[in-house]
Amino acid sequence: MKFKRLSGNAAEKTETLAQEYKAAHSYGVAAIGTEHLFVKKGFSVYYIAYRDADRIFRRIRSVNAMMCCENGEMEFEYLVVADGEKELIEVQLPGKKAAQMLMKELKSTVPEGNFAAP
Repeated sequence: MKFKRLSGNAAEKTETLAQEYKAAHSYGVAAIGTEHLFVKKGFSVYYIAYRDADRIFRRIRSVNAMMCCENGEMEFEYLVVADGEKELIEVQLPGKKAAQMLMKELKSTVPEGNFAAP
C-alpha cells in the first residue's frame, strides 16, 4: 500500500503510517487515526495530519432522481478536507449515519479542530 501526503511539510515514515492506518477506525474509505486522517483511493492511501488540515467538514449534495412512479431526491454525504481556501480532497461516505458517526469521532479525537463548512 502506498501512502501519499495531502498537505503539510514533514513526510511521515511508512511503517508508522501503516501501523496507525491498521489501528484506525474506518467509515467507508475514510479512516480516523490518532494523529492522521486517512482516505483510501484505489491502491493508494492519502493522509493528512490533523494539525495540517485547516478545515474538515461534511457536505451534503441533493440529486434529483427519477423513480418508476415519481420523482424523488437522493442525498449523498461527502467528507471534505480543506487547507485554507483550497479543498484538498472530497470523498463520498457510505451514508448519513456513517457521516454523523465519523464527524462525532473526529470531534472527540481532535477537539481543537475546525469542523464548520465555509
